[in-house]
Amino acid sequence: MIRKVALGLVVVTAGALIAPASTWALDASLIRVPTDAPTLEVAIERSKPGDLILLERGTYPGAIVVPETRPGITIRGVDRNEVVFDGANVRADAIEILADDVTLENLSAHDFTNNGFYWESVEGFAGRYLSVWNVGLYGIYAIQSRDGVLEDSLVSGAADAAFYIGECNPCDTVVRRVIARYSAIGYSGTNAGGNLEIRDSVWELNGSGIMPNSYEKQEAPPPQHDSLIAGNSIRGSGTVEVPANSPLAGYVGIGIAVNGGQDNRIEANSIEGSARYGIALFPAFQPSGAMWLANGNKVRDNAVSGSGTADLAAAGGMQVPSCFAGNTFGTSKPADIERAIPCQGTGAGPDSDPDVEADLAIPIPDAIARLGPRPAYTEMPVPDREATMPGDVTSLPGGTTDFVFAIWEPAVLLAAVAVAIVGLGLIIFILRRRAA
Repeated sequence: MIRKVALGLVVVTAGALIAPASTWALDASLIRVPTDAPTLEVAIERSKPGDLILLERGTYPGAIVVPETRPGITIRGVDRNEVVFDGANVRADAIEILADDVTLENLSAHDFTNNGFYWESVEGFAGRYLSVWNVGLYGIYAIQSRDGVLEDSLVSGAADAAFYIGECNPCDTVVRRVIARYSAIGYSGTNAGGNLEIRDSVWELNGSGIMPNSYEKQEAPPPQHDSLIAGNSIRGSGTVEVPANSPLAGYVGIGIAVNGGQDNRIEANSIEGSARYGIALFPAFQPSGAMWLANGNKVRDNAVSGSGTADLAAAGGMQVPSCFAGNTFGTSKPADIERAIPCQGTGAGPDSDPDVEADLAIPIPDAIARLGPRPAYTEMPVPDREATMPGDVTSLPGGTTDFVFAIWEPAVLLAAVAVAIVGLGLIIFILRRRAA
């Protein structure tokens, strides 16, 4: 009897220590819509952390909100091209997420008056194998959120930015292997930075390709700073007319536009055929009358060609010089820009070109005014079908066994092992006493 009690003590105590960390995984469920729940809203209401909500093929109306009380869930479609949220140009958003650690996968959305898929004020987010087209504001974005990844997704025809990471520092986020087309801005990053990477993606036929920017009266204050923009292919910025429902849409025709952003690294990008500038650094004028300079940016090892005005450009002067080095380019303003503003040694100057100043160092209303009429987001072409998510779409995120061990806290695991060792020693001691 004593032996059974001791052994039970070990099992119960260790189990109690481990249970809080592993319950999430062990209790995770697959909720099919409409088989197990009639609608996505009902499935979200029934869900708990770790659950996978799997949407069958069909058209869904959108206007979905994941509340703060439903963290840690995954919403996934069985087929990226066949699970479609249709806003019918009357609904605002496809899915709005207010809960931490929510993942969206293998879904499409179109014709929403505001946004496709977005996360607001969350810790942890992921979007994969998503397609969004023809929306009135943003395609896929996260605001005041951190610790995220957006990957293997496409946005076309967004009247503001196709992809947006904004108002976070540190953001601890990566945007990679995405495609943006026919949008006012391919990527916009207002007041965002700190372990933030925009990389290895395609940005083509947008008003401007990639635009880190500083702007007042946002949830996080300016300036934007500390982002890595690397390995991207940017083509044809400003060469087709696109929707322009963005305060920054007036800065059109630029492959990478650093609008008052600071301390960014712009490396190993390929930029072709921009209507005005391949890469341009210029100040951000604010509604208050203030101005943020494009200080301390490093532009290295990019291949820039075929720009209408200049491949590389800088305007507005800098308190902390930005620099250019190792780039392949044809034209620049100021001339011989890598000698004027080098990344090593003392530059020959100047660090600003008067023509670029007149063109880009202007207030936002003035930039917008020169755009003229623009097409509506509803007039943009519908993209082709994209690759759907590989693998078994019914598998729980991470796989049950791996997920259980991944979420064990090290301290809890060590405590459980210690309890087991002490309990085993107690059993051996009791057995020896009984044998004696």
